[in-house]
Amino acid sequence: MSQKNNTKIIAIAVLVVLIIAGIGFFLMQQPKQPQPTTPQQPTTPSQQTATTRPKLVIWGRSTFTPPQMYWIEKKVREWAAKNNVDVEITWLSVTDIGKKLIAAVEAGNPPDIVINGHPVAIFAEKGLLIQIDDIIEKLNKSDIYEIKLKECEWSGHYYCLPTMFEATWLHVRWDIVKKANAENLFPLKTLDDFYTAAKVLNQVEPGVYGVGLPLGLNGYDTWWTFLHFWGGYGGGMLTNRSVAGVIMDKEPYRTGLKKAFEIERKIWLEKLTPPDSDQWVDASNNNAYLQGKIAMTMNPASIWYAVMTQNPALAANTKLFLLPVSVDCGDESVFIFKTTKYPDLAKDLVYYLYADKEDYRKGFCEASGLYALPIFKSQMQVISKDWKAGKYPALGEDPAKAVEKIKFMETAAFPLGERTTPSETFREGFTWNEMIQRVVIKGEDPDKVIDEYAAKLREEVKRVYGG
Repeated sequence: MSQKNNTKIIAIAVLVVLIIAGIGFFLMQQPKQPQPTTPQQPTTPSQQTATTRPKLVIWGRSTFTPPQMYWIEKKVREWAAKNNVDVEITWLSVTDIGKKLIAAVEAGNPPDIVINGHPVAIFAEKGLLIQIDDIIEKLNKSDIYEIKLKECEWSGHYYCLPTMFEATWLHVRWDIVKKANAENLFPLKTLDDFYTAAKVLNQVEPGVYGVGLPLGLNGYDTWWTFLHFWGGYGGGMLTNRSVAGVIMDKEPYRTGLKKAFEIERKIWLEKLTPPDSDQWVDASNNNAYLQGKIAMTMNPASIWYAVMTQNPALAANTKLFLLPVSVDCGDESVFIFKTTKYPDLAKDLVYYLYADKEDYRKGFCEASGLYALPIFKSQMQVISKDWKAGKYPALGEDPAKAVEKIKFMETAAFPLGERTTPSETFREGFTWNEMIQRVVIKGEDPDKVIDEYAAKLREEVKRVYGG
């Protein structure tokens, strides 16, 4: 055989080997076909939950003092790790949480738990929330201030637990007070002294107004600031959940409301508050105080926390007092929607947040610069003891004694003392702000305005409760 033929045979053999190898490699790359199996029944929901970790969706209202949110995150994730539960926490702003909760409920998709949130009555009175009477008993009901319990009570049951007292302190530039020789005015003895102090402190330092009084249309501060005077001068909103319970236009409640209009209008007309106060939102009086534009303002101690952390020189010249009648802005609460798939887990988490009362006091209250005061009497006594020992020199009053001045809660109907759908709806919709501006800023006849808003309140009460 010739060399040429041998070469040809070898080439053909190599080609055959390559083809066979290529076919084998191709077959190796193809996915294996599944082997026939006996048909299986669909997995039932109960079988799925046996292998799926529970998950709780939580919405929280962001606060003005970040340590509070850090503490809540820590507690929630501690509990979740111990109980093998997934948690999803979404923080919403104070201006957003109410609107988004209402929208979520209307869409049929509320979170499982709300922490530090509001409103509550709007949901509780529709039967959408889980009762937590057993949690409150476990926490020792007698250790919780009655005013905090009352704001979560409907028909003899509890549907929420407030996260704190958010007392409204009068933040005062003490250097200006001393310059005006007005030390004896503080703490104020009567509500009338608020106007007197504003006048005495006005322009003691050029360009510094006597008080920062929120009067804007789109901020909660306008409402609860006014509530000090409306309630403090003997006014009233609602005595019970009925049309007949609306009392704001009846005497002596009408006169009390007119006195509230009068003191704020004098402050506005006499230019004792900055000229843009009628445009202020919730952060405006805080900023005015921090920027040195006002000598005093009413606010929860979030201003004090900001002063301590941002402006030590101003902190050294600031003192805090409560008005003779004070308002608690602490409507922020923990509550559970009935739509949750895991009611027992949700209730256990709520209990866990409060069970270690000392940790709650230190991590949520003290870490906030006492922006939050505890809802537990036992923990308030610890803070009182520390105050007496000189720990909080800026506070001009014992915090334990100060909360005893609290007669009204921001979203509760007064003098009823309980949150109601009408009182929360008027607050969330800035309805009261409209009423305040029409008299205080625009100078409309107070009697006519009172008649109009009393009629609106009766309409809302009738819509919600009938009769």
